[in-house]
Amino acid sequence: MLTTLLIRHGESQSNAGLPTLSPENVVLTDLGIEQAEYIAQYLAYQVSLNLIVTSSYKRTKQTAVPTKLRFSSVREEEWPVHEFTYLSREEIRVFSTRWQRRPLVDVYWELCDPELVDGPGSESFEQFIGRVQRVLEQLETLDEDQTVAVFSHEQLICAVYWLLTCQPERITSESMRDFKDFLADHSIPNGGFLRLQRTDARYPWQCELMVPLGATAATV
Repeated sequence: MLTTLLIRHGESQSNAGLPTLSPENVVLTDLGIEQAEYIAQYLAYQVSLNLIVTSSYKRTKQTAVPTKLRFSSVREEEWPVHEFTYLSREEIRVFSTRWQRRPLVDVYWELCDPELVDGPGSESFEQFIGRVQRVLEQLETLDEDQTVAVFSHEQLICAVYWLLTCQPERITSESMRDFKDFLADHSIPNGGFLRLQRTDARYPWQCELMVPLGATAATV
């Protein structure tokens, strides 16, 4: 059986309401570091890992550190499982909190244009979903009877869940709104994860959202 654990990083500065500048360089809070330890403890008792994957963002790499220490012989890779960044860096040139960015976020989702690229450093919703689909294709190339831990971000994990359960035929404004509603209904706390399992390549993935003990106080 191929098992993939898509793990949301521990609480970050942005999750805690602190001002940040570059999405890639946001780091964990003290609580986030504790959550990373809980994740490692859970995995050490529950699974035998064959591969550890992170995004290029600091907060996922920090979250993976305790797990890497416990599974020191397991190979590590970096995949394009980074967060969906739909706001241009040109619009966020100063340190800001997520609440200060909220008006820009609201405008983006009100427009609901899947082809809209906000500017430098951003991607369209259509490009984001294409990237998520390529990640799923990459997972499908792995050998059976493996367990993979992928340290990623909430919107990407929910996009995987959405694609596998809702199976949208096309990426349109309507399907984009559907994803936004799905994200609101399936929020994943810091330290929570989506477990994907498949017994055979001929069958679809089985999905289950989980929150390990110790991550229950996480910030959404």
